[in-house]
Amino acid sequence: MSSDPPRQRISPISFPTETPELPRPREGEPQHQRDALRETGFALGIDLQWLQAAFRLQRKVVEQSYGSSFRNRRYASALMFWSRVYTAGLEARALTARASYSSALALLRASMEWLGAEQAVVGEEQVEFEDWLRDAWSNNAEHHATEIGMGQYMAGQQIAMAPETADAYRAVSELSRSHFGASALLTADGSHDKRFLVNWADEAFHLGWAELLLGWLITIQDRQCRFAIGSGLFGVEAEDRQEYQRLHRQSEQILQDQRRCRAEWVIDQGRQRLLIDGFRRQPSGAPKRILL
Repeated sequence: MSSDPPRQRISPISFPTETPELPRPREGEPQHQRDALRETGFALGIDLQWLQAAFRLQRKVVEQSYGSSFRNRRYASALMFWSRVYTAGLEARALTARASYSSALALLRASMEWLGAEQAVVGEEQVEFEDWLRDAWSNNAEHHATEIGMGQYMAGQQIAMAPETADAYRAVSELSRSHFGASALLTADGSHDKRFLVNWADEAFHLGWAELLLGWLITIQDRQCRFAIGSGLFGVEAEDRQEYQRLHRQSEQILQDQRRCRAEWVIDQGRQRLLIDGFRRQPSGAPKRILL
């Protein structure tokens, strides 16, 4: 392992000039997707407003971090993962608002892993990034290819050990896998002990799923904002710190609402299982408790 620093200089970053809004329904879009967008906006407008403000704050901090005084390898490695958390957050928001809940779950799981990597790699594990960077973009003569290298780096433990995200990470991980119960809950609404009914490619609004997914997305983006503001790697102004504190207080109010659908891990017959409370398709529906 070489002690020489990587040869690459850290160039000025590129970033979008504005924060994307939640996409509006497109002409010719299926009616069920238009209905889902409308119902999500009506029932969870506060969630969507919070997310837009959090995305706006992140983009502002990135813009303020353009200058050469910020450009070091820790800054670059953090921005690389932050970019993935930010863009996946935009996509997960859009997918959830369109009731594409199964697709959003996979993005939430990946986002938590990228967030864990971002937080870990700027510390003692920065050496792993530098070891990869040192040989990246070299020439591979055998395959006549540019050698970038996979740079395998797993930081799931970092996010799994954080108290704010540990339970959520386990939940989205299990729900995004090919388990029978999770798949049925996502695709077979209306099933019971007398029938099994698959709603193939169902994208109808479901309040319980929307509350769960947007709640987990708020948790991710709140933690990302906290890292951006508090890591010391980026350009942060006093008003940015104040805005984050406001957003953090509001996120706690949103997520602690007792009427909201929530998931928690419980012990049942000696093993841990996921209990979903307040699960219902429509706001007017009777809330259910689901044990997976």
